[in-house]
Amino acid sequence: MLPEGEPRVIEDIRDALIIREGGLFLLTDTDGSIPLNNDSGFGLYHNDTRYLSGWELSLIGVEPIVLLSTAEMGYGEEQVMTNPELVNEQGEILPSGSLEIRRQRVLDEMLMESVQLTNFALVPLALTLQYQFDADFVDLFELRGIRCKQRGQLLRPRLHPAAVTFAYRGRDDVVRELLVQFRRKPNLLRRHQALFHLNIEPGRAEEIGVAIAVDRPAGPGRGSTQQSMLSVGESHSRWKQSGTQVLTGNELFNAALDRSIADLRVLWTDRGPGLSYISAGVPWFDTLFGRDSALAAMMSLAVRPELARDVLRCLTRLQGKVVDPTREEEPGKIVHEIRQSEMANTGDVVFGRYYGSIDSTPLFVLLAAEYYRWTADLELMRELQSSIDASLVWMERFGDLDGDGYLEYIKKAPRGLDNQGWKDSVDGIVDEDGNLLEPPIALVEVQGYVYAAKQKIADVYESLGDPARAKQLREEAAALRRRINADFWIPEGYYALALDADKKPARVVTSNAGHLLWSGVPSQARARSQIERFMRNDMFSGWGVRTLSSSARRYNPNGYHLGTIWPHDNALIMAGLKRYGAEAELNEVATGISDAAFAFPYFRLPELFSGSPRSAHHEPVPYPVANRPQAFAAAALPSLLTSILGLVPDAPHGKLYVVRPRLPFWLDFVRLAGLRVGEGTVDLIYHRRGSRTVVEVIGKTSPVELVQTRRWPWR
Repeated sequence: MLPEGEPRVIEDIRDALIIREGGLFLLTDTDGSIPLNNDSGFGLYHNDTRYLSGWELSLIGVEPIVLLSTAEMGYGEEQVMTNPELVNEQGEILPSGSLEIRRQRVLDEMLMESVQLTNFALVPLALTLQYQFDADFVDLFELRGIRCKQRGQLLRPRLHPAAVTFAYRGRDDVVRELLVQFRRKPNLLRRHQALFHLNIEPGRAEEIGVAIAVDRPAGPGRGSTQQSMLSVGESHSRWKQSGTQVLTGNELFNAALDRSIADLRVLWTDRGPGLSYISAGVPWFDTLFGRDSALAAMMSLAVRPELARDVLRCLTRLQGKVVDPTREEEPGKIVHEIRQSEMANTGDVVFGRYYGSIDSTPLFVLLAAEYYRWTADLELMRELQSSIDASLVWMERFGDLDGDGYLEYIKKAPRGLDNQGWKDSVDGIVDEDGNLLEPPIALVEVQGYVYAAKQKIADVYESLGDPARAKQLREEAAALRRRINADFWIPEGYYALALDADKKPARVVTSNAGHLLWSGVPSQARARSQIERFMRNDMFSGWGVRTLSSSARRYNPNGYHLGTIWPHDNALIMAGLKRYGAEAELNEVATGISDAAFAFPYFRLPELFSGSPRSAHHEPVPYPVANRPQAFAAAALPSLLTSILGLVPDAPHGKLYVVRPRLPFWLDFVRLAGLRVGEGTVDLIYHRRGSRTVVEVIGKTSPVELVQTRRWPWR
């Protein structure tokens, strides 16, 4: 039991239903309900605030049987319920299954819900349908266990003929409102209850509709739930059809890849030019994160390069301008996260506009370079040039704390993040004895990002007519590569996790070095040694590569960064395996990650899952509070497929390299239609013939040249 007044921490959302669209998301229990007074985080959210905190549907005197409850669409839900066997006062029996209750929901700028009750009995049914509801406007950070010093004022709910308005005046002087608007007037309406008395003839149906609007009026004449479902569904379909179309010989993989691409659309937040982004993940990170948006956009370039374009523009608008230690902002630095809740607005948490990330800035530069390689969009590069310049200056002037040539971090904001790489949990960065590293800390993968960013963005500067700057960046990248190999390499055959404040390497085996492979830092011999280290049983669980070796002192298969498996982490490792010619190992890891996707509900890869070894039951162990959908988990399968197929673009020079394609045993063919390279598209088909994989061009609208090679095009 928690002491009185202690904040509660949500410990399990494994079975929760989650839908999202635009800036709204809904988290419910398995039956689609939001239990009143729940402390499990269920509710309707907007801008990191829970608005609707209770939503229960019942038939008075009858506990319906739930037959179906699904949120497979990602933006909508459906529940189908029926009655148990009932006996009235006269002894008459109503058989089980005589009444069907079908509830449909969709998020379409608001929560739309319809409940249709159909009488399949031979006699009329007299029913009382009851809604019970509430709104608490609790801050997401408070729900996650951060104490709120003082709450604002819950205003008295206002009753209307067929609606209730809830309101809250926060300490940030923002009034937040929730309108519950019924389509037909209830027989009884109270501030937290609505009753409908229904008489349904045999073979007939009655429908109750409701619109729940956040900070806006529901508006008269809005379409039905079914019309909204169709409209949002068509929007999603058009979005998916406008990207690269992929068909493979494995129906399970088709379903998992389709889910991944659908989740990217679910997480897309269109706030207009220069403000649109991929939300990092639902429910905890439903906002812009610089690192997450950049990585997700980069990993999905082969299926939708437009994501990268919009993310780059968004990150540019929020790039640091001044030195402000209270939020760790510095000129040229890319934002870590943006929050708009009451606690963020009042400064109770530092994350309103927070810059405490060591890797967002080099990843921004790297995303620009990779986008250019796929699209040859020099116009956008001109638009972004000053922001790229500022990012490179930040790396040299602010990111390198002691002038040793490495990016390092130390927390500057009192309530900021202790760790500021992608493993940003408080205990995520440890040494071989299990001790937390003392800052400033130089993470190995971040140095790889800087190397790759400088090396690749040099091509952009050359195209922009600045060969001197390009030459300087390539020289800096080469020097950094030599230093990383000198300072981070451990003679036992792997790269250290990080250098601590004393420049001592953390001699612990982690997945971070896989990102170094992706960046192209190791020599061929050292890459082979690191790859062999990854494939031992203490690192490879059968489902994927663990974040931390099971032989390490701090290992915990369910520790957030201490032994779990992250799909995006494995996708970047696989890209590194491809780069160094380790196709056999790539296919083994790809098999594990893909099998995990096949096992999870809706074929959806979550943010992370347990590092427990694969067993004969063929079920990965879930992480209890993982985000799902989550941005770079959704991008993991597109990235995985890009690596398997060996796609390496060079659109500025009119080429698409296909490097050593090798389909795994569970894929006999892959077809790509509409693959964007430069201003045109290419259609490719891959076939596995014995141990060989054959690729051919079957159509194109671009003069791009397909170059099949066994060598990586760049060092």
